[in-house]
Amino acid sequence: MGLAMNQCDDLIFAEDIRLVIWDLDETFWDGTLTEGGISYREDHHQLVIDLAKRGIMSAICSKNEPTQIEDLLRAQGLWEYFIFPSIDWTPKGPRIAAMLDQIGLRPPSVLFLDDNPMNLAQAAHVNPGLNGGLPSLIDRLSGAPQMQGKPDPSLTRLEQYKVKERKSAAAHVSGGDTVAFLRQSNVRVFIEYDVEAHLDRAIELINRTNQLNFTKLRLPDDIDTARLELSNLLALNTTDAGLIRVRDDYGDYGFVGFYLTERLHNIRRIRHFCFSCRTLNMFIEHWTYAFLGRPPIQVVGEVLSDIENSDVAVDWITPARIADMDVAHAAPALKFDRIFARGGCDLASLMHYFALHSDEIIEEFNQPKNDQMLRRDHSAFLMPAIQKPLNKSQQEAAIAIGYDIADFESEIRQDFAGSALYFLSFWADADIPTYRHKTSGLSVPYWLVGAQHHNLINKADLRQAVAETDMQRARLQILCEEFEHEGLLSQDQMENRYARVLDAIPKGAPVVLMLANERGPLHFQDINKPDHPHHKRLNVALREVAKSRPNVILIDPADHIRSAEDMIDMNHFKRPVYHRIYLDTLAQISALYDSTDWKSSHD
Repeated sequence: MGLAMNQCDDLIFAEDIRLVIWDLDETFWDGTLTEGGISYREDHHQLVIDLAKRGIMSAICSKNEPTQIEDLLRAQGLWEYFIFPSIDWTPKGPRIAAMLDQIGLRPPSVLFLDDNPMNLAQAAHVNPGLNGGLPSLIDRLSGAPQMQGKPDPSLTRLEQYKVKERKSAAAHVSGGDTVAFLRQSNVRVFIEYDVEAHLDRAIELINRTNQLNFTKLRLPDDIDTARLELSNLLALNTTDAGLIRVRDDYGDYGFVGFYLTERLHNIRRIRHFCFSCRTLNMFIEHWTYAFLGRPPIQVVGEVLSDIENSDVAVDWITPARIADMDVAHAAPALKFDRIFARGGCDLASLMHYFALHSDEIIEEFNQPKNDQMLRRDHSAFLMPAIQKPLNKSQQEAAIAIGYDIADFESEIRQDFAGSALYFLSFWADADIPTYRHKTSGLSVPYWLVGAQHHNLINKADLRQAVAETDMQRARLQILCEEFEHEGLLSQDQMENRYARVLDAIPKGAPVVLMLANERGPLHFQDINKPDHPHHKRLNVALREVAKSRPNVILIDPADHIRSAEDMIDMNHFKRPVYHRIYLDTLAQISALYDSTDWKSSHD
């Protein structure tokens, strides 16, 4: 008949079936309700229930009187097993199209059952790719490979679709203005950072979503292999990930989204970004993408949502921590008008979590620049911004060895009247020596991979070993000719610099200082292994400066490292460690606000 549907007589479908749409007369039951009565089919009744327990939904598209049908199916105890029932006397094709648009399903994942071939043909014409079949195949549906679904004995998926149905009905009553309706629906997003606790749900979202899977990077079909692959990816310190759970006044949608980003040199790119169609047209994916800072994403294939379209400002969603989801009267999350963070990858890993606590995060992080690494976690780059800018000869000296004038600038001192939270990490002060320009007096760190701690001026063999490009070799030559080695900062120098930095921050504003980790992975094999001497010296200076400052919080990574398995190396830890650091930092900030010493200092 030229229908755009699969060969249902062989029960081979293009995709797994997620929805069965039932005609009623001469299909779900025998006979016609308005023409002599019907013979109710208990086997079809049970099939609808069995399918629901597999997570496969059932809907109705029938030409009948809606009140009469609802009364009959309620009496049979089956009405609540159907979603989005469409019962009237209009053509079925457009009604099915409207139904699928509301539900958020594509025709190839839907099966329409009807005893009238004309209805099947018309529905297929309006909905290309729709699967259609006559009642004769119903007895074989239960065993069809693409009708197995996924066990859902508690009918969780059915309830989620019923929530969507109620919401759709309420939106229709309110006049059909989607955005206006969403604004009054109290939409809340809860971010679950402990993805490992819900690993199978993350895998399901990655592998089973289509219409709102933006990257379509699948995991292996074998569940154990998929778990291992995703777990290994989640463990990396450069990975940021979260599951998205949504609630509104109409119900709980469960975990409907998953994202995973990877950072290279503190620049984030999206690897996985996928959402269930249950929240289609709720703009959850738009909000999440904006929440992540709109990082680069390579969209693959067709998707039903344009997350890069900023025409609609999604300002009706309230984000919260997953820990506060079921707290009856949870206190509002700590919010700041601005969060400032300056340092290395330790802070880059933390800021992902603190995005919940401010709409403006200023990040001054390490980054590759001009064929070398700009280590903003060395205080030498910050001091000109809070004391005295570089003069012209100092600028020329800095440029000669690969730095820019902007590298010695910062937003830390910009006047800001609102509430602010500051994060500072000076790990490079512990390990990277400074060099003084002989004529201008400029003092800056200089470092190439493989030359930490070392004096590059008096080690020609080391310079030759670490320089990888002609540009690096030319700069090392300038370093040797125009600079002299000063070495690592002294204890007094560090304390003096950190005191000046803290004095430049508005009085009383919370400041988080990151201590350097003193024990590496080998410590867990031999507890007698000595502490890292340079990191220990840095920490002594930080603790000394923080003593008389009640607004300063010290965070020690060692407090959150439980075993060698938590560590990648001395300075880099697996992702769960940073989440524990985040929770500890949040608790200490909250305690700070309750502290009498802080209140008196702030006043």
